[in-house]
Amino acid sequence: MGRLRIDDDIVRHLTTFQRLGETFEVESPGELLPIGARTVFRALRTRAAAQIGPDWVWPYWLERQLDPTSPAFTPRGHLPFLTNVTARNWTLVGNVASPWEAIVDPRGLVTTWFDGWSLDWWIGAEDGWHVPSREPRSRVRQRLIGASPVVETSVRVPGGFAVHRAYACLAGPAGRDESEIVVVEVENRSPVPFAVALAVRPYNPEGLAVIERIGLHEGTTVTVDGRVAMLLPKRPAQVAASTFHAGDSALTVLADGAKPGNIPSDLRDEAGMAQAAFVYPLPHTATLRVALPMVPPRRTRRSSLTRRRVEQAPSFPPVIPSAEQVARGWAAQTRQGMQLVLPDPKLQEAVDANRRFLLALHDGPDITPGPSTYHRFWFRDAAFLLAALDRYGFSSQVAEVLRSYPERQRVDGFFLSQPHEWDSNGCAMWSIAEHWRLTRDMELVESMLPSLAKGVQWVERKRRTKRRRGPELHGLLPAGVSAEHLGPFDYFYWDDFWCTAGMRSAAELVAAAGQPEAAAAMRRHADSLWSDIAASLGLVARRLGTDVIPAGPTRRVDAGVIGSLVACEPLGLLPPTDHRIVATLDAVRDRFSLGDAFFQAISHTGLGTYLTMQVAAVELAGGDRRALDRLSWLMSAATPTWTWPEAIHPQLEGGCMGDGHHGWAAADFLSFVRNLLVREVHGRDVHGRGSELALCSMLPDDWLGQGFEVHDAPTHFGTMSYAVRWHGARPALLWELAPHADVDAVRLTAPGLDPAWSTTELTGETLLAAPERGAMSG
Repeated sequence: MGRLRIDDDIVRHLTTFQRLGETFEVESPGELLPIGARTVFRALRTRAAAQIGPDWVWPYWLERQLDPTSPAFTPRGHLPFLTNVTARNWTLVGNVASPWEAIVDPRGLVTTWFDGWSLDWWIGAEDGWHVPSREPRSRVRQRLIGASPVVETSVRVPGGFAVHRAYACLAGPAGRDESEIVVVEVENRSPVPFAVALAVRPYNPEGLAVIERIGLHEGTTVTVDGRVAMLLPKRPAQVAASTFHAGDSALTVLADGAKPGNIPSDLRDEAGMAQAAFVYPLPHTATLRVALPMVPPRRTRRSSLTRRRVEQAPSFPPVIPSAEQVARGWAAQTRQGMQLVLPDPKLQEAVDANRRFLLALHDGPDITPGPSTYHRFWFRDAAFLLAALDRYGFSSQVAEVLRSYPERQRVDGFFLSQPHEWDSNGCAMWSIAEHWRLTRDMELVESMLPSLAKGVQWVERKRRTKRRRGPELHGLLPAGVSAEHLGPFDYFYWDDFWCTAGMRSAAELVAAAGQPEAAAAMRRHADSLWSDIAASLGLVARRLGTDVIPAGPTRRVDAGVIGSLVACEPLGLLPPTDHRIVATLDAVRDRFSLGDAFFQAISHTGLGTYLTMQVAAVELAGGDRRALDRLSWLMSAATPTWTWPEAIHPQLEGGCMGDGHHGWAAADFLSFVRNLLVREVHGRDVHGRGSELALCSMLPDDWLGQGFEVHDAPTHFGTMSYAVRWHGARPALLWELAPHADVDAVRLTAPGLDPAWSTTELTGETLLAAPERGAMSG
């Protein structure tokens, strides 16, 4: 009876959980189950192994979560899980237009395969062994080379540094899996020789990985579970290998007990914790390189298949580009599009780095919001990432992704990336339109017209599929999963806002394609949905006694209100002066912020990186200089490699949620900087595109008296370039707008330089009034 009661309680927990929000119309989204199951079982294994392996060398995050003297110590209590919630920070490395990315953690741990093994590095110097994951912060530094996906990690040793670099490159013809490699190199920048141990480890920055077998073939090819995992330049001087129950091979290495020879051919670990270390002497000024294949074949336990793979594997590449050459290649890739010359060198480096990171997250027809945890496609995330790429001039990459949208659309018109995400249609149609607004790519638009028509019809049908209980739900989209920062599945205004903007966008495109009647019908559908939203907002405001827009019509005022700000930015459905946006923004600042950062108490439970920039975007549109404080916070919260996780621990400053290198955060950062310098003002014409282009919406105080330049910035009106020079306290503005063919006139303003100035001239130069330090801009 006791067991029966326990099981019944578990069932009750599960069945009542979804009642915290709303029920799905049909089955639960299947795509979520493998992700959740993988996370849970990985966390179960990590807890089990860590508590009975206290003498193991663990990754940086786990060393600290296990250490009771560390601020990052995390009590486990009765929970059987252990996962990274204090240092979810990493940096991607990858190749242009490739679907494969590897990640590098803050101490140089390299993980090439998703949820797979990692390559660690240990240095045997005069004063003993240095393990980067255990070194104090003062002895380790990390940076990007050339503001590119080339990560350098340095550990202080007697007389100098051991320098570790990780970067991706092609070791053969493009398009072949075996050509894609990550190069890991260790340089001795000390006056005496030291030893380097390159260690294959059964973990990664999220938790334990599974390694059942490791092999060393012909002294130079390392296999992990039957897959070629590392190519060595020569036979290692010493080798140490072990299983979980036999103890960590690190203990052998750190005791200088590694032996010459090979890995035992019968090395097997049923616990999935096999590990091995390969030790090399490294003379003064010398560099050791190894190559890690980025594309993993399937695991195999067949020794014959493993042998064939080893025989077919390429040998260690005779020529490998240097880290500096790869960085220069990334710089060449980003010479296209908008170019910025900024007076703040840190902001300049952050912009340059994140442009290249976004290019790395562009995977041909896909674009993903992260290299690891979130390495898959969603229309929602793509809307923000593609908009940023388009605004910086990478239109061909954006078009490549958009051309895949008809194939992602179901026959009924639903743009599917995951079931029950009702914002997808709006996000997809808005992205297509935003690309057209910036590029006037009519060829792409014409190829999308059937998809747009089906997409609008799907929204119209979906919001009318069944009677909703309560008048505040009338005409809105059904309950669904939507953006996870909104909370458990429910009715979300976020979905309705995106679909309204999407239908208006579709109407705009269809009109531009010369189909005015079809465009008018689409606008009527959009207006009808907007009317139902407005009625719902009125009913909910009376129920709550406030104009704050909650996450959904059945919700109270909680942290999910952050999602409602998209109605202002980027969608332009409501101006920043609208009383509902003002009330929502005030609630976010007063109730759901810590300092200058938005604190997400739903799901992410941390300082939200991209969500803080959502607040900043609305403030920027409203001329509120607190937007610059958000930017300053984000810059201060960046890792030394200019990356951000999805959310940051409010006490430890490390990532605590989501992908440790979050593409959405990078995209919102880039879009904010772009909009700070060049911004369309919403809601000035019938299409909501704006008829005003603001140059330098706000001038940071540190920029007073310093010149800056914007070249070839795509805008809704054409390509804008301008420069600011100073004559004493007065800025001189030189500008040139190359308008789109269908643009008759546009008013240029410069609120952050001289709020009184405006012109409709396409080119010119003028001497503006002296700006005041810290003045409001509008």
